[in-house]
Amino acid sequence: MLAASLAVCLVVAGLAWKRENDRASAQERVALAHRLALHAVDLRDAAPGTARTLGLAAVKIHSDGQTRAGLTDTLLGERGDDLTLTPSSEVALSGDGRIALTGGDDDEVSVWDLTTWLDSEITEKSDRIAALRGHKENVGAVALSFDGRTALTGDDDGTTIVWDLADPAKPIRMAAVVNERGAEYAESVRAVALSRDGRTAVIAGSDVTMWDLTDRSRPARLPAAAHASSVHDLGLSADGEIALVVENRTATTLWNLAVPSRPASPTGPVPLARSVAAAMSADGRFVVLGNAYQAEAWNLGDRSRPVRTAVFDLPLTDVYDVALTSDGMTALLAGPNDSAFLWDLSDQAGPARMAALKGYTREINSVALSADGGIALAAGPGGVSLWNLHDLRDVVADPGKAACDGYTNAKIDRVDWARYTGSADWSDYGQEDWDTLLVCFIDTSSA
Repeated sequence: MLAASLAVCLVVAGLAWKRENDRASAQERVALAHRLALHAVDLRDAAPGTARTLGLAAVKIHSDGQTRAGLTDTLLGERGDDLTLTPSSEVALSGDGRIALTGGDDDEVSVWDLTTWLDSEITEKSDRIAALRGHKENVGAVALSFDGRTALTGDDDGTTIVWDLADPAKPIRMAAVVNERGAEYAESVRAVALSRDGRTAVIAGSDVTMWDLTDRSRPARLPAAAHASSVHDLGLSADGEIALVVENRTATTLWNLAVPSRPASPTGPVPLARSVAAAMSADGRFVVLGNAYQAEAWNLGDRSRPVRTAVFDLPLTDVYDVALTSDGMTALLAGPNDSAFLWDLSDQAGPARMAALKGYTREINSVALSADGGIALAAGPGGVSLWNLHDLRDVVADPGKAACDGYTNAKIDRVDWARYTGSADWSDYGQEDWDTLLVCFIDTSSA
């Protein structure tokens, strides 16, 4: 009986020791994975290949939110290109992401055909194909129709020029609209927006005015107008019926433009929160508002009673711009940081961070997304960066698989292993007699 009791005690003690040992080993793996992930972040700029390998090793050793997010950011960082190093405060994209406008720090706007930039097989990337010239002051607002055939550029002198981009390489100036002048000067153009078909324009100066561009050579001002002071941002639904007006840090309102022959009217007024930047989905059903350290998602299914569905924290001391995909399910927000942040809004109550797109050492003033979110642009004092994000959701879902699909030979030699892991036991993750560790085949089953 005594012997049996002793055996049971030994078994229990052994199991307790194993559980404690397993727990300690698991904690060591987590600590090692996080250490590798931090090294990867530090090396993204100086040694992107090493950063990718270390980030992948971190995910293979322990996959959690921190290691997956780190590897995702590294992988997407490799998809980025410097479109131009010329400072820019405004960008716009056509719906298919093929035509882009950049500029805003001087009196001209560049037109780009991104075809070569989106084909990884083409090494010689094309320069800008045209410039939109004709402004006397700095351009502070740009818009591009969904098909890329109509553009608006607004300047500090209160002039908005309508452009025909049917041939993007040979833009045609169609007409100019000038804001009403005060005693000395016209109110500067702060924001512009176009409907999906390019036939309706909204221009924000001292007032928000609506224009019929059916004949682009003769813009016709419509009776619809909304008074707003200090407009910071502007959005327009694809059908041109709902305008989103952001008055800097004072109010964000929706205006009903459904009947152009009648003055615009606020739908409420709508009690949307204060913000400094905003974007609206093509159908006008979803809105994202950005402010310091925080963003809000709103559902406008019932435009007379908007519903705030979520508030989510941002690593931004301010928000300079927001972009949304046509369906409103992906948002890109940017500000004084060196990165723009992508968020998945498919779960309206629980937005999820997808990735950080780093392209600068300075702030980002303007961002744009193609209709499907496959192309992203970010502009600032450092120039304009472009990302190809067509497999974004696959990368976010399984960054380890995405990394190994593209580079199965990723490996770490013993010198780098010691440098980046310290005292971690090589044999826990590969064969003791190996000279290199194949990261895609790291085995933690015996660890």
